Amino acid sequence: MTEFLILLRHGIAHPPGTMPEETRGLTAEGHERMKEIARGLKRIRPNIDVIYSSPLLRAMQTAQYVSDRYQLNVFFAPELRPDAKARELRDLLNRTTARIVLCVGHEPTLSKMMCEITKTRGGTFELKKGGCYGIRIDGDDSRLEWMLSPRVLRR
Repeated sequence: MTEFLILLRHGIAHPPGTMPEETRGLTAEGHERMKEIARGLKRIRPNIDVIYSSPLLRAMQTAQYVSDRYQLNVFFAPELRPDAKARELRDLLNRTTARIVLCVGHEPTLSKMMCEITKTRGGTFELKKGGCYGIRIDGDDSRLEWMLSPRVLRR
């Protein structure tokens, strides 16, 4: 049963419309920053059990940097594609036996999922590219424990 969920937005990618969405990958800067972000995430959260990623290239590239740090495989999850719903993420979490789960995806989908899972109302949330949420899950009660910017993770 999942106890802690990290929702990580993919790194800096090529602009929309410059290539097909499925193949739009990280820029050179995006690659460099994700190496640093993965290193920072490992310091903040030394252990995770599983990594799931959206099947889009920019998310898969982001997940690979995290995978390298944690020495874990990445599992591709359509539940994290840009048009996914929070219930799909809940279904994914219900199917896994992992306690600490990291998911790589897209905005505004990740923020919508965070708000629905934590029952957060009234705020406007958006992760910067490479930013993440940390959510404590205790049965039906979930709460946002932290929101980290890419700048904080790189330091």
